[in-house]
Amino acid sequence: MFGKHKAKTVQVIKFEQNLCKANVNDNSVLFVRVNDVVREENARIEVPLTHRAYIIKGGGDARIYDSGNYKVFDGDCEVKAWKSGLSVEVVYMPKDTDVVILWGTPQRFKYRDEASEEVVNVGARGQFGIHIVNFEQFFRKVVGARSEFDLEDFKKRFGAEVVNEFTDCFLRAVKEKKITYDQFAAEKKGIGERVGEILSENFAKSWGIGLDRFIIEYVGITDEEGKNIDDFAKDAQRQRKLKEYLAEIERLDDKKFDREVYLKKLELEDKKAYYDVMKIIGHPGVGGNGGTKADTRFCAHCGKPVPASAAFCPNCGKPVASEKICGKCGNKNDVGAKFCSACGNELK
Repeated sequence: MFGKHKAKTVQVIKFEQNLCKANVNDNSVLFVRVNDVVREENARIEVPLTHRAYIIKGGGDARIYDSGNYKVFDGDCEVKAWKSGLSVEVVYMPKDTDVVILWGTPQRFKYRDEASEEVVNVGARGQFGIHIVNFEQFFRKVVGARSEFDLEDFKKRFGAEVVNEFTDCFLRAVKEKKITYDQFAAEKKGIGERVGEILSENFAKSWGIGLDRFIIEYVGITDEEGKNIDDFAKDAQRQRKLKEYLAEIERLDDKKFDREVYLKKLELEDKKAYYDVMKIIGHPGVGGNGGTKADTRFCAHCGKPVPASAAFCPNCGKPVASEKICGKCGNKNDVGAKFCSACGNELK
């Protein structure tokens, strides 16, 4: 009777050997280290479907392995080296990650609004996810000599780096999209997507990390700055309209009736602009530059144009002036007088 032979067990280095007791399905753990000494030449390394592994043999040869089951020794040279003793270090890194990082600008940054040329202070906050895009670069930048992964420390370090680059990326994005400060809130989704693209490209090179779902939850300026810009914009708009009104009045300069109709319409539609116009063209009761023609005056009561010789306004019926000055002797007469009470000169 033949004796029973016990099957020889092959040494397998696995994810579960990690000292931090991380679960293979916990995607918030971005790396775990497993160290072992190879005890047999047919030893193997197992890389789960969820991970890739950076394998370092004897402190020398190192490369990335995808999911699968691999021999520790690829050739005779490595077997010979093992005979004198060989340690293997495996760093497992997840293909998919479940890490969300909250971010926010620690202080507001300067932004020049193109419409008003005002410099305002912008603040922003939000969140983003990550994924590993270059495992070798990730190993060099994040893993290094660290024995265990510290999620909070990673969030703090990486989040700070992202915030440091956010300002330049934000300004680039709003310039590309031609977005002004008053559109920040409405366009924050599109801005966030573009900023995420730029940041992802940058950090893929430097950290081996890509950014997912870069979200801007809030972006804006202070209420006081918003009011100042709004006031500036309103004033600029008034100035533009005033120029338009004055240009139209100048065009109608030789068309007195059309000019009066235009002024009446302006008074009804925009009383403030009407008075601004009257100041400029020479309203006697308001002040101005006296830019009207010599045969035209304006009523001090209703602002309507009246003939220079009129004693009463043809529009409201009130006296155009409170007194008449005699052109011959300079005597002051009542507004209704037809002849000067001092010299008898006929008053006009």
